[in-house]
Amino acid sequence: MLDRLGSWVCCICLLCMWGCASQVPFITARTTQEQLSKSEIQSCNLQRALELSKQEQSELQHKANQLHDENNFLYQKVEELNQTIRKKETVISLQETVIRLFDDENQTLQKNIKEQVAAQNSQVSSTLLFDKLVFLNNLLFQPGSDILSAGGKKKLKDLEGLLKQEKYTHIQVEGHADNRPLKSKAKYADNWELSALRATTVVRFLHDGVGIAPERMSATGFGHYRPVASSETVEGRQQNSRIEIILK
Repeated sequence: MLDRLGSWVCCICLLCMWGCASQVPFITARTTQEQLSKSEIQSCNLQRALELSKQEQSELQHKANQLHDENNFLYQKVEELNQTIRKKETVISLQETVIRLFDDENQTLQKNIKEQVAAQNSQVSSTLLFDKLVFLNNLLFQPGSDILSAGGKKKLKDLEGLLKQEKYTHIQVEGHADNRPLKSKAKYADNWELSALRATTVVRFLHDGVGIAPERMSATGFGHYRPVASSETVEGRQQNSRIEIILK
């Protein structure tokens, strides 16, 4: 009886041992399969990441090429602008030189004109708005007349260079007289008419004898109503009897 029981126990042990032994290959195979699956998943992930990296690299290279082209375009534009600036600087420098030459010439001309006017016992003055030349009537006209004397024509002719300057857009000629009454046989109604006729005579000569465009000029007579000195003295009356040429 004991021998039979021992045999059953041995059998049972052998069966258990066989069952455990048969499960070992199955567990090992399953573990290997799981590892392979994980490896495949990791490989796929790496492959996908590699493809994304290549795509990003391609996009970055494309952007880099675009930036390079834009940089070259901007560089060319900067060079063109620099050339334009250099050309403008050259033009400005030339303009400044020309303006300086004109200014020097104008200053020389103005100086010569002032010297000429001073030599003719006349006056010249300047303001920010206009220049003014003053000639006593006895230097331009025959006594008691609106006819220019030979000396008066020469004095006006000498002003040609000054009067033809383009900066003067208008030349206003004003006639003035002193308060002494005209002689009874005079052909003028009064000093007012005489001053207006003298101003008109100057304007006509500046057009006919000097070549000044008539649309640039005007003539006005003020008679003795705008004196610059006392009419009680000979010297004062001489200063009041005058022609003013105002250059604007």
